[in-house]
Amino acid sequence: MRLTKVTNFEPVNCIEVHQGFSDFYVCAIKAKDLLRICQPIRAELLDSEVENDPLDIGIFRPSGPQRKVAEKRPEQIAKYISSGMAAFPNSIIIGANLTEEGFLLDEEKWEWKVDNGKLMVQKGARVAAIIDGQHRLQGYELINQKNPEDVCLDDELVCSVYLNLPITYHAQLFSTINSTQRKVPKNLIYQLYQIDMDEKQPKYWSPEVLSVYLARALGVDKKSPLKSKLVLAIDKGESPSSKDWKVSLSAVVEGLLKLYSSRPFDDRDKFYAKSMEEKTRNVLNNDGSPWRKLYLENKDREIYENIVDFLSQFYELDTDDDSAFKSSIGISTILEVFSEILKENSGNYEQIRGLITDRLRTIDFAAIPKDKTTKNRKNLKEALFQAFSAKPEEI
Repeated sequence: MRLTKVTNFEPVNCIEVHQGFSDFYVCAIKAKDLLRICQPIRAELLDSEVENDPLDIGIFRPSGPQRKVAEKRPEQIAKYISSGMAAFPNSIIIGANLTEEGFLLDEEKWEWKVDNGKLMVQKGARVAAIIDGQHRLQGYELINQKNPEDVCLDDELVCSVYLNLPITYHAQLFSTINSTQRKVPKNLIYQLYQIDMDEKQPKYWSPEVLSVYLARALGVDKKSPLKSKLVLAIDKGESPSSKDWKVSLSAVVEGLLKLYSSRPFDDRDKFYAKSMEEKTRNVLNNDGSPWRKLYLENKDREIYENIVDFLSQFYELDTDDDSAFKSSIGISTILEVFSEILKENSGNYEQIRGLITDRLRTIDFAAIPKDKTTKNRKNLKEALFQAFSAKPEEI
């Protein structure tokens, strides 16, 4: 999967909406502009649409490296649009601020932002992923291909824009919409977004699914320092100071994912380019991530126990309840640096296990700013990297 870049976009007015799952922004964007700033993320499907298929979802059997939009539905929608009587009151849902590989964007320079009630997308930023509504946009794309000057392309479409929403949460959002509001079989949702951990054996789990499972385990395991600390809320902002500190599930999921997947988008496409009985982990290759080999060999317990061991050693030393490391940004940074340290040691955790506590003791936790926002990430990373690069005589 390769997210292209935005070439031009004029700011549009938007309103902020606060909900339990996550905040998002609602705006009206012309179809021709929306086609330039977003891109569907999907795997290939056979063109075998069933009768009475809902407007935005096709029901197919997986086949090939990319999932194509059903031909019948977009053509029907294009004709409907061209009639001049088209009405699309429901939102097209998109998610922005993802890297080319599928992780959350770490460079604020290229982030989609909202400033003074306007959605701002600068030239060179990555396009957004379409979470829901790809068939409507494909209908407009067919019109655009035939005649880029067609007046229908000036239609304004209602858009719900999620900023900084991890791709695993795209799955949950899509699932919620299409399980509760439309008659879409759960199997289709599982095929689209790999959230079938309750239905399949672990050997069928993609890296994303394993990450969700391990994150959930960390939140309930008595041996885990993150027990009862995980919350669903998605927030890159400041967390309140509290002894009962919390971190977002999404931050943990994405941090774990980096341990055994360097390109989640590509893994998703490859995983779902095979038939159901072939979707085991061996369809994926070694991608250079530190614990990819353990993942491919189904050694999930070893991965989990090593993570618990590392995090336990870390949080035993960081006793400040208001520490920046006890936040979503903090746990994200810890897991990111942990991944880099493992890479330097060829993924061999036993090689560093006995050194972790001594290395971490070199960190002056009290001197690290308490700010729990992305602005403090650099300070947190520097403190961790400095600790693990210390010479033996400095420990």
